[in-house]
Amino acid sequence: MKKMSLFLLLAAASLSHAELQVLDNQALQAVEGQAGADLSLKLSLNQNVMSNADLQDSTKSPTFNCTNLEYCRLAISFNKRFVQKNVGDTDDLWTKAASDPDSAVKGRKLWLVMKGIQGTANIQKLGLDGVDLVYKNDSGVDKIKPAIQLSFDASKPIQIRNFGFNALSIEQDKVLSYYDNTGNLIEDTSTTASDYGYLKTSTYAAKGQSTGTVASGATTANNYDTGRETGFMGMQMNGNLALQGKVMMFGCDGSHPRC
Repeated sequence: MKKMSLFLLLAAASLSHAELQVLDNQALQAVEGQAGADLSLKLSLNQNVMSNADLQDSTKSPTFNCTNLEYCRLAISFNKRFVQKNVGDTDDLWTKAASDPDSAVKGRKLWLVMKGIQGTANIQKLGLDGVDLVYKNDSGVDKIKPAIQLSFDASKPIQIRNFGFNALSIEQDKVLSYYDNTGNLIEDTSTTASDYGYLKTSTYAAKGQSTGTVASGATTANNYDTGRETGFMGMQMNGNLALQGKVMMFGCDGSHPRC
């Protein structure tokens, strides 16, 4: 009886075998189907992660979470922005503007540093679908293009919480840089992190203090900024971004009026 059952199973398996067939363009055009996906995405940078329920609560917001402040930054170095030592300059601060330092008189690279960069963005719903885009070409004939469609629902806004940075500052390297005869930028190196402008650690001290890791001239007139990183402005954004509509992406050719 067991041998007979095994034989029947093997026979059924052989009968159910199907061979894959190649479809040409005409056969593919005759295939109809519909599919899509609703995507959700939550991004959190240098903040404690909050649940969706907490993000809905206007009394709660994520907090800045960074162990080493110098590694929670975005720094930008613009081309040909250097400083050289001027008369009366200290070793910590050079003030003579330079664009092309050479090997004889080297310079320090300048950085625009956004300190304490952070933010949480919760995209609650992003529709992803494949659709047919119908349009008329220059001759007035209807054309169909396969397209990817991204859609947004205004009832499910993008939630933005504490997005921005704590301080914006212009910093300069202590390591020296210069351009050689062929125009290549040559930069010295250092094993000390604070010798690079984007890794300098300086905070405001309380009124009357000027010791510790406080930068030159960083003593505050009040205690509001005590312990905060030095800089001249900051930005923080909180709100809901409601979008309604769709974006369609497709392969462009000369038959579309906007191509």
